Amino acid sequence: MPSISKEKYNELETRIKRIFTTEMEITDFTGDTVPSTQELPDKNRGLIITNCTILFVDIRSSTKLSDKSQAKNMAKIYRAFARSMSMCVYESGGRVRQIAGDRVMGVFVDDAEENSVHKAMVAAQAILTVVEYLFNPLCRKNVSNKEIECGIGLDTGRVLTTSIGMKHQGEDSRDLVWAGKTANVASKHTDLAEAKEIFVTKRFYDKLTQPFKTDSEGNSIWKKGYRVKGDSIFEGYGAHAFYLNELVEEMGGEPEEKRATASSDVSIESEGIDTSQIVTNIVHGVESKVDGLLSNFEQVVLREVSVTAKENQAEQKQQELHRREQVVKKKEDDLKKKEQDIEKVLAYKKKELIYDVRMTSLRDRTNNMKLQDFLIELKEVQNLGAEIGKKPGTVHNDLYVWQIVTYLHRNNESELAFRILVEQLLEDLPYASIPLESNSVTIIKKVGREKEYLQAVLHHIQHHNPSVQDVLRLRNVLKELGMEKEIVHYPGLFIE
Repeated sequence: MPSISKEKYNELETRIKRIFTTEMEITDFTGDTVPSTQELPDKNRGLIITNCTILFVDIRSSTKLSDKSQAKNMAKIYRAFARSMSMCVYESGGRVRQIAGDRVMGVFVDDAEENSVHKAMVAAQAILTVVEYLFNPLCRKNVSNKEIECGIGLDTGRVLTTSIGMKHQGEDSRDLVWAGKTANVASKHTDLAEAKEIFVTKRFYDKLTQPFKTDSEGNSIWKKGYRVKGDSIFEGYGAHAFYLNELVEEMGGEPEEKRATASSDVSIESEGIDTSQIVTNIVHGVESKVDGLLSNFEQVVLREVSVTAKENQAEQKQQELHRREQVVKKKEDDLKKKEQDIEKVLAYKKKELIYDVRMTSLRDRTNNMKLQDFLIELKEVQNLGAEIGKKPGTVHNDLYVWQIVTYLHRNNESELAFRILVEQLLEDLPYASIPLESNSVTIIKKVGREKEYLQAVLHHIQHHNPSVQDVLRLRNVLKELGMEKEIVHYPGLFIE
């Protein structure tokens, strides 16, 4: 089974890295024909086209193109459709740059004689005309009486194009990609276009000249509207059945729907019938009914106006009431939040006061307390401190850490005294080098934790930037612990 080899995998990795890490060369497009892959080799190079118009056209869903259609027939329809659309694009001065099943993309650029917007507009009209007068009649006749409807989307603007794909073993899969908002929006407008409709963006419509905007009687051809696709709203202008008149005449007739309307007109010119009297009777009958309706119409209109005015007043009052309710609710929410904030501050101040009272009391009585009572109250004060955001080391500082350590050592709680000494160093608390060095040395030696103390000292120096005086104090403690050899290996402690 064919598979990608390790060698090819490495080659692919190299090429991908080259694409991602090589600066892309961007130049302005100066030609008057749509660029092709021959003008953009397989490298990080792109062309900026300032005035570029993109056209998409695809087949709309139709009950006449059902699931019962044979694959052969559908293939014929797709081939004929792509050929027809491509011809319309090319003959209007554009280039086909993508065909995907029932979807064709045309690209147009300005040249010395015509701008891209007008070229694309002519192509769109030609597409609708060819589908209506040439494609569908032939399709109905030759492919099981089937026909198609299509929608067209257009946008114009600035586009970046670059070459993608590769040549491989004689195969050439290269194509151009059209990056930027213009191509994407044109595609979205195609999806939103109705059958037999050209749906264009506002910027495209604004660039059209008057002959493309109104008919021979001066009526607007286009209808402005907003359409939704997914989470996005698209503004645009739509024109239905906007055909090329000269092409229609050459193909011999009017649009099919117009022919249907004309053929459905009933002729009343028949033998033995007084047509003028029939028309007169119809007119008189209509007039009598209209007079009867008009007699009450004015009163109905006045009542409708009155009701509408009252409804508007009620709606305005309702909106004003709703607005006031929202203002009151906001004020209530603000007051509630302020009350909650005040309660939090008061609760914190209360806890802070309780802590200060209990801490001061314990600090004043420490030296005269029994060890068991001291440890119980110390734990309680630490818990009170935690409720107001104080770490145990900060609580020890408030209680005078040198007093606590001396007291614990005196009452044979050297292990706890040692932990407090290390805690001061690790948390960068005040008086980290205090209590007195003599007490520190005695406590550390008693618990036999000289190396652990050394690590705490090194952490303090590396992370908390102590003063030179504090470093000297800590160094003296280490000397008295007999750790002078270890000191020389640590530059932070080596101070002469």
